[in-house]
Amino acid sequence: MKNKSKKKSIVARLILWVVILGALAALVIFVGIPLFAEDDTFTGELPEIAYYEGGKTPLVMENDALRFELDPTNTHFKLTEKATGREWLSNPADSASDPIALSANKDLLDATLTVTYSTSSGTIDLDNNKYSIQNGVYTIEQQEDGSIRVDYTVGKVEKVYVMPTAITVERFTAFMDAMGSSNSKKAKTYYVLYDPEKLDTKSNKDEIIANYPEVLNQPLYILKSDTSETNKKKIQGYFEAGGYTYEDYELDSQLVAGSSSTLSAVFNVSVVYRLDGSDFVVEVPYEAIRYNPDYPIIQVTVLPMFGAAGTQDEGYMLVPEGGGALINFNNGKLTQSSYYANMYGWDYGTERTEAVSETRSDFPVFGMAKNGGSFICIIESGASNAIVQADISGRYNSYNWVCARYKVLHRDQYNISAKTAQLVYMYEKQIPDTTLVQRYRFIDSDSYVDMALSYADYLEARYPDLNAGSVSEDVPVVVELVGAIDKTVQRFGLPIDTVVETTTFSEAETILDDLLARGVKNLNLRMSGWCNGGITQRVLTSVHVESGLGGKKGMSSLIAKAKAAGVPLYFDGVTCFAYDSTILNGFLTFSDAARFTTREQIKIYPYDVVDYLPAEWMDPYYLVRPQYAQKNASTLISALSDAGAAGVAFRDIGFLLSGNYNPKDTVPREQVLQMNLDTMAEARDAGLNVMIKSGNDYAMPYADIITDMDVDGIKYAILDKQVPFYQIAIHGMKEYATVPLNLADDNATELLRCAEYGTGLNFTFFAESAMIVQDTYHTGYYGAEYADWVDKAVAFITRYQSDMAGLNNQRIVGHDYLASEVTVTRYANGTNVYVNYSDTEFTAEGVTIPARDWCVKGGEAQ
Repeated sequence: MKNKSKKKSIVARLILWVVILGALAALVIFVGIPLFAEDDTFTGELPEIAYYEGGKTPLVMENDALRFELDPTNTHFKLTEKATGREWLSNPADSASDPIALSANKDLLDATLTVTYSTSSGTIDLDNNKYSIQNGVYTIEQQEDGSIRVDYTVGKVEKVYVMPTAITVERFTAFMDAMGSSNSKKAKTYYVLYDPEKLDTKSNKDEIIANYPEVLNQPLYILKSDTSETNKKKIQGYFEAGGYTYEDYELDSQLVAGSSSTLSAVFNVSVVYRLDGSDFVVEVPYEAIRYNPDYPIIQVTVLPMFGAAGTQDEGYMLVPEGGGALINFNNGKLTQSSYYANMYGWDYGTERTEAVSETRSDFPVFGMAKNGGSFICIIESGASNAIVQADISGRYNSYNWVCARYKVLHRDQYNISAKTAQLVYMYEKQIPDTTLVQRYRFIDSDSYVDMALSYADYLEARYPDLNAGSVSEDVPVVVELVGAIDKTVQRFGLPIDTVVETTTFSEAETILDDLLARGVKNLNLRMSGWCNGGITQRVLTSVHVESGLGGKKGMSSLIAKAKAAGVPLYFDGVTCFAYDSTILNGFLTFSDAARFTTREQIKIYPYDVVDYLPAEWMDPYYLVRPQYAQKNASTLISALSDAGAAGVAFRDIGFLLSGNYNPKDTVPREQVLQMNLDTMAEARDAGLNVMIKSGNDYAMPYADIITDMDVDGIKYAILDKQVPFYQIAIHGMKEYATVPLNLADDNATELLRCAEYGTGLNFTFFAESAMIVQDTYHTGYYGAEYADWVDKAVAFITRYQSDMAGLNNQRIVGHDYLASEVTVTRYANGTNVYVNYSDTEFTAEGVTIPARDWCVKGGEAQ
């Protein structure tokens, strides 16, 4: 009996503990992180309405290079280059006569700003021409520093006439006397005197009391309810003659019930214009944005029609696709989509349900060349929230245009219940603390090379150490060696997840010796998959060198070997994602994972290449909080510094940029950008060289070398030409290489692109047979077997480094299309590199370029 009683007691205790744990879990889920917490309240300020009351005299800014004239009646402006007399307009001068544009599109042509806000049924765009300028709902101020600020109220604001709807007898009499007998006689006909003692005789007594409750206390003159808009305008003129001001209007409005009621879809957005030497600078301070929380503002577009080119103009638009791309004016590609690209790629802190294509740009520059002149627009601040857009004439209007749109409040959808299809949006709690800055530079040329060189001048001025002479004469060769991968293998008849070595440290030494013996110059090694579970690396709360690769001893030997050979050796790490990590690795999803605005943890699945949807049959991974990522990066930097490594290779920093929009711990994208810069500075201070992927412009000055630079981008059908804009700007100042040639879809074309863009070469290898990646998620490495590729790779490298000798530290000063598939890149020392992508040889400038090949002529290279 005692044993039975004891067993029952144990069972009861177990049940009790299960109940307690269940209750605690429910407490955490439903109390600790409620969907709508008390602190999810609106933290901004409601919009205000103000009307322009100034004159018609243009406001002017002027210096030795530029003259800026703003028309106060519509806030349009003209910018004149003094050296050439060339004029750039904020809006097309003849928009009213556009034969294509419908009414709504004509409003957009005359807009200097658009606002996009969200509703329960979708998003709505408001242009500030129809919803601000035409109603005069804006103010203009020339500030002490000479800059001009325009404060817009954008929205469906009812036209306000500066005249009293209700006014006391004393004030009414005073204004009647002041406006003169003729005007007063006319004005009095539109008002009715309501006396508290005689209200019972009025048939509309209840309506009057409801609208003007002060009438119970004193007599009021009240405007007749049937007064037309035309007559209101006349009455406004009468009172204006009597000295009636907007302040008087606000005072008398207090007599009207509901006059201070909450505004609907109305927004305050300010734009500041200033001249900075030969540059024109446009700012949008986010701190000045006001909105009704029922209508969250999600995007703002700045100067959408600046410099817009008509059907008679000649030129093109420059967009930051790949290394750069051109869209010719009036190219007739109306069946193709307009251009659209996210700056720095997708923000993984924002949810998406499918991924058809990954739009991204590495450098925040767009521009236009028109009729012999050009401009570039550099997004100097706020680029992490930018989307570059461009379109041609003939679709919605007769103009070619390019501009930037910016995200303001991020949002995500939340499914309220599995029993309903209803979705709601949840938003960032407050607008990020930033100021958008667009810097326009003007060039007396319509050449994209001159535009790129102007951008290079900007980079050199902003980052004085960028051109510090650290670039080698020989083009760089980057070789990534994959140390280990994760794979499911059979053990004792059971599937076991394990780490499989693909390149040990000893084998890496052998490959290093082999490449140097074969004459490879300016070699840079990147060791990936060397710690914490291999290429699918677990979080870096601590660093554990894979023992199967040789452990710390093998790592130290490789470091010593590379140092003795003068080869920079970089160790790879990923900081912003948590792969296959648990609390045992120092990763707790509840506290360490980033969250959407809905408070849901950001769990990411790879996307299926067939239907572009999340492949939920694959292992997910998490986006981590930026603070957690930065701490892990510090751990990696410390470990590599202690090990005596030459450098750190970030797989994500400088390439990916994602915010955390958890309402309790919001870290917007612009703040993450600064945190990444701090991390790279920390690495440099620790004596480590820095290698990054892709080369986002903000990270480029801090990196010693850039790999995997996407010079092609997405081949949008609306594009007419690919050009090496970004590469022209940074060549000779920074070493960079494209994607791994042996893993490229078409390595022959990729090698030609390297020659045209002046890039280094990049390869990814491992020592094992390619069959090792069979039945894994790493089949993208099928072409990475070193033994299978080394002869071809060395042949590529030997010829390429020989032909391009002495060019890596030279500036690119020219680039031309000699034919649709033949280009020439010109260097400062007089060397020309001709590239022929066609299947037939081509002769130009006295040079015959073989089919699908390149040749180098002139200068010091022959």
